[in-house]
Amino acid sequence: MNRGRSGWFGVLFLLASAGLGCGAASTCAAAPVVIHPSLTTMTSSADRMISYRHQNHMWQTSDGATHVMINRGTQSQGNALQLFSTFDGGATWSGGLTLPNSNSQTTSDGYIVADALYVTYSTSSGAIVFCVMQYDASSHSWSNVESQTAFSSSSLVAINPAIAADSLGTLWLGFVANETSTGNYFIKLLQRTSDAQGWVDTGMVFGAVDNLSIERSARPVMTANGMGMVYTVHQNIYWAFRNNNWPLAQAWRSQLMFTSQSDDTDPYASHFSVVADARMNIHMVTVDGGRILYFRLADTTPNQAVNSHWTARWLTKDISSGYPQVTLVAGNIFIVSNMSTQACVYQSSDGGFTFTATQQLVHPAPAGGVSYSYPRIETPAVSRSPVPLLQQYDDNNTQRVMYFRVPAVQVGMVGSDLAPLAADLTCADPL
Repeated sequence: MNRGRSGWFGVLFLLASAGLGCGAASTCAAAPVVIHPSLTTMTSSADRMISYRHQNHMWQTSDGATHVMINRGTQSQGNALQLFSTFDGGATWSGGLTLPNSNSQTTSDGYIVADALYVTYSTSSGAIVFCVMQYDASSHSWSNVESQTAFSSSSLVAINPAIAADSLGTLWLGFVANETSTGNYFIKLLQRTSDAQGWVDTGMVFGAVDNLSIERSARPVMTANGMGMVYTVHQNIYWAFRNNNWPLAQAWRSQLMFTSQSDDTDPYASHFSVVADARMNIHMVTVDGGRILYFRLADTTPNQAVNSHWTARWLTKDISSGYPQVTLVAGNIFIVSNMSTQACVYQSSDGGFTFTATQQLVHPAPAGGVSYSYPRIETPAVSRSPVPLLQQYDDNNTQRVMYFRVPAVQVGMVGSDLAPLAADLTCADPL
């Protein structure tokens, strides 16, 4: 893939010159409102219980119910991935369908349309499975509609899948492949057209092929006139795209978005979250050196040769951020991320041009054996208000999650009823 830097000097300049304080790029408001959680009964033995890198594990159905795919680890009998649901706003959760041949290391991704949930996941044997589940609101139940192996190879182990559909109905599935003979890792892409019965390997490889590090992720996302994909390789984040009128086998255009500016050796810099709004503007959030970094891609014109409309800016200074999520809710761009062991919410009601720190999520003081160290966070990609939010924590070597309800807030009208907090535990206004 070609990774040209054309058109990106403006992005790098924005990152280098971002100023502090309030100004044209941000809106100052009253202190963020503190929100406390309720505890849930969901448990796991797996670190990957909820949020993992770029994947979506949480959805809402037409009746307002919330559903989350969690990894139960060794608490299950061979089917570690299980769908849990709440029908009473998070007060109670019930377990539902499980995904066969999944274990504590397998991960999933999915999106929902008309109460049909399209899911892909990696299996215990290193294959990728695609399945469709249908929800019945009258009975609060899910049923399996379709299941097929999207990818399987005797020489490759497949992990970390993510899936999206374009406006023509073609499904695109990106994942990381590990070649067993060499130890090399690389990103592959599958497709399934609307009239096809199965999946086709495009033969395309995105990014470097090497065994220096496993750190890679790929997230397909629909664009106004085709399909795009954010993908990471080592310290770099890239953008690739194609137009709908291109031949299916034509190589995607690719370009560098961002190179990590920190010396982090942990995987947090490879965690990112992407969503396209109703106008097909694309919003992405990632972290680097504990700072939250926001990207926005404006709706693009058909057949554009080079897609160079990305803008980027830091939303925070170093707040020990680790697991960012972006959600569309009631016309707002909703961003949540760790602030050390707790979390901050930033919202924009003008399409991502300005952000305000609106809420701070505060957990109970840790009791004996409880740890909130870099807790994972999960939200739906698209949500009603209030946004359902899960935060993972360790309770004496058992993974648990707490539940928050976070309202959408009109920026500039944030309440001032912030409970007293130490200065180093208060969410800061965006830069």
